[in-house]
Amino acid sequence: MLNKRQERLLKLLTDKKDWMTSWDLAGYFRVTDRTIRSDVDAVNRQGGTPLIESNVRKGYRAVMDIRKEPQASGVQSIPQTPGTRCIYIIQKLLFENRELNLTDLQSQIYVSDSSIQNDLKRIRKMIEPYPGLRLVRSRECISLQGDEVSKRRFYRELLVAEVQENFRNLNRLAHLYRHFDLIEVKDIFVEVLEEYDYSIHESLFSMLILHAGTSIERIRTCHYIQPEEEPQGLKDTIEYQISRTFFERISDRLHLEIQEGEIVMFSLVIMGRRASNYASDHIKLGERWLNIRRLMEEALERLKEVFGMDFSTDEDLAAGLKIHMHGLVERVKNQVILEDIFLEEIKQKYPLVFEMGVCIVSYLEEQLNIRIGDMESGFIALHLGAASERMNSVRKYRVVMIMPHNQVFSGMCEKRILELYWERIEIVRRCSYFEEEEIRLLEPDLVLTTFPIEHKLDVPTVSISLFVDTETEASILQALNRLDKKRFRLEFTSHMGHLIRKEHYYPELYAQTPEEVICRLCRGLEKEQIVDGHFQDIVLERERMTPTSFANALAIPHAFQVYASRSTIAVAQLADPIPWGAFEVRLVMLFAINEGDQRMIKIFFDWVSDIVSHPKELARLTERCSYEEFTERIME
Repeated sequence: MLNKRQERLLKLLTDKKDWMTSWDLAGYFRVTDRTIRSDVDAVNRQGGTPLIESNVRKGYRAVMDIRKEPQASGVQSIPQTPGTRCIYIIQKLLFENRELNLTDLQSQIYVSDSSIQNDLKRIRKMIEPYPGLRLVRSRECISLQGDEVSKRRFYRELLVAEVQENFRNLNRLAHLYRHFDLIEVKDIFVEVLEEYDYSIHESLFSMLILHAGTSIERIRTCHYIQPEEEPQGLKDTIEYQISRTFFERISDRLHLEIQEGEIVMFSLVIMGRRASNYASDHIKLGERWLNIRRLMEEALERLKEVFGMDFSTDEDLAAGLKIHMHGLVERVKNQVILEDIFLEEIKQKYPLVFEMGVCIVSYLEEQLNIRIGDMESGFIALHLGAASERMNSVRKYRVVMIMPHNQVFSGMCEKRILELYWERIEIVRRCSYFEEEEIRLLEPDLVLTTFPIEHKLDVPTVSISLFVDTETEASILQALNRLDKKRFRLEFTSHMGHLIRKEHYYPELYAQTPEEVICRLCRGLEKEQIVDGHFQDIVLERERMTPTSFANALAIPHAFQVYASRSTIAVAQLADPIPWGAFEVRLVMLFAINEGDQRMIKIFFDWVSDIVSHPKELARLTERCSYEEFTERIME
């Protein structure tokens, strides 16, 4: 029988999915190295076969078979990297706890007190652009202090960073379907669309393929949709014909039996917002008739109340959720539970979006007095993620203008500013006077005013000339660039924590040539199946074109147009500087990008451009240090 500490030791290593030194473990459990060795022996004796493997240099980790066991339903994933831990803590502070006990937090995410202190430093850095927010510590507890508007704005910016270009990445989703090739399914669908000369808006395409993949996965296990009645006139639509042709070819290719309900449902999904004409607003659950449209409107209103995200005008989201609700109610009535195809993937990669899905499911359970499976939260989260991406892909900075009530001059001023910055701003209100509460409710990113004003709002304010002179143009441009920088900082902090992982960090690499360093880093990525064997050759070929060294410190070898299974930055702190092009290099960061994360290329190179222009920061970054210290430095 294991004692509680030994049980926690096994769970810690199982969740960590990585090596931990005996020194780290001893510090975490506040015991000696010898006690840790005794506990590991006790765990391995209890299991019959060893459950924990050891390495003289690396320490201890759970054996692979244990780590592969799926988590129990409802168990929250343990954040594994500094970036994911920061999001986890922020999420707790925003939506679950007014105060967070740091000792309890250590037990929840299995890290040392020093790691948590480093995470808190990163969070303080993240909220610097929000003067209305403060991370406050009181004895063993922390809290996020500030007004609700600032918290909502902070959350929305985090969400922008999280969903950026991720919900259109079919390659990332394809590997989640183990029994068929999702990309082949996509190719069949595209072929059918071309034959019917039918176009799909790109923002909806990935959701369609995802819906098709999930339908195929369910059909494989003989779970079919059984609509109560066929929508009148649906068979006469081109979307129905496309759906029928598509599923006929899927049936031939994958040898599946397709039923009419699947064709009907997919044709409604293809229609998007027009599906409302064919999908009933009402459905029966037990003895009750539910108004699905109203239920979804109320659910989205709850989302707005909790998270400050307003999706009420997204007709594509409304149509998608309405169709999903038809399927959800049918599954509840027939006691069908969706297979956990990619729930953990969504939880780990998109925790903020997933939390919104949980919020809607919680509301539905409350209103319908039924239990809804966790997987439904994941599917609803995907709808919300796609909607967030649509919202953010066209999101401009919200500007309020305060100027005298003179229609001629104020109109000319507004017109001129829009001519200059139309790609970056939208003017949400033009006022002849400043009233703080009214402006606060508009939630602007920027206030432009032709007369001096003082206020307590956490919104940058720029004084401008009514005639928009060169000084006004420069002031507005500087303000927009500061907003860009704030947005960039959040994106960088959110993503970099995911990209640099401990297993690809080399704190003291011995090498004599750039080729030797590149080969060593690429072998590590290839071993983890992040890249294939051609990646190394392409990186070396890129390096021969022109060296990727910057200043006397840093090199960033990479390969464009060659994609990794997941975005990763392999880092090597060299034991001794080596000649690399025209410079002596101490730090090497090898960038491998997933196709869906192409925006990260710009974010990474913007960061490189910034860091090489600050010699002191670059020098500190190139000092040899542990993985934890390096991630702390890079996020400062």
